[in-house]
Amino acid sequence: MKTEEDNSQATQTFKAFEAGQISKVNRNYKDSVFRTLFSEEDKLIEVYNALFDTNYGPETDIRIVTLEDVVFRTLKNDVAFIMEDTFIVLAEHQSTVCNNMPLRDLIYISTMLQRMINIDELYRKKLLRIPRPTFVVFYDGKEDFPEYQEMKLSDAFLGEENKEDFSLQLTVRVYNINNNKNSEILKKCETLRQYSTFVERVRSLQDGGQLGRTAMAEVMKNCITDGILPEFLKKYGTELIEMLFRELTREEDMEISRLDGYDDGLEEGLRRGEAAGMASATLKMAQTMKVKGMAYDAIAEITGLSKDEIGKL
Repeated sequence: MKTEEDNSQATQTFKAFEAGQISKVNRNYKDSVFRTLFSEEDKLIEVYNALFDTNYGPETDIRIVTLEDVVFRTLKNDVAFIMEDTFIVLAEHQSTVCNNMPLRDLIYISTMLQRMINIDELYRKKLLRIPRPTFVVFYDGKEDFPEYQEMKLSDAFLGEENKEDFSLQLTVRVYNINNNKNSEILKKCETLRQYSTFVERVRSLQDGGQLGRTAMAEVMKNCITDGILPEFLKKYGTELIEMLFRELTREEDMEISRLDGYDDGLEEGLRRGEAAGMASATLKMAQTMKVKGMAYDAIAEITGLSKDEIGKL
């Protein structure tokens, strides 16, 4: 049961948000579809109820506090919010779940707390109360992954002996929201279920080699007809098509290609310098995109290479 002091602490946190100590969602940032959908307060309340088996209504006090600074954006497709006495960080993964998620979340929450708290108060005797942190990843990638799995920061600790003897822990709850997993979280959260279906339909374009704005528009039209995120799709329309095109060509393909390319380029970089390694990675990434049939214009926009350079790969 919450005390008056707890409520006071929550109020102070919200005031810090209103005063600009915590950034509001920046719509000028090149958002993903996930961030755009779950930057609507009613959708976040629905997710919260699904995660904690609660029944909060639309009048519930909620604050979206997503970090926008690129230097601190250790998460991809992230949304952070404070509701009641809980601080929640959501993230979406469309490719393989990264094993470094707990460490990335640690950096994220540390940065957020630095902005929320007056440093001087850390040296006072009175206990400083903070919202209870919860870290959640929604996985909707193509690789097989369990319906639910927990990732722990301690998995990254060096040393095999005394594996349980540590003073710091952070747990990330990973939910597979692909429809074929019939996940319990999808049964509890209709918006997540519809989002998963939407992603599934859009991804089928990529798998079928039909990636393009016209095809995406058709998928969105069909989703609206079938009652899949109809109001959301109507509201954002062509803006979502641009987001989707950017995500499918950059956020997914580039993520895999870039990391693979960078690993190969890194060895070259150790011998010839970092610049040469990065150049090698860029070329490998562009070559991968070319093999996948991406348009030269899109490859040039993502990699910075000229069409002539791409043609010679």
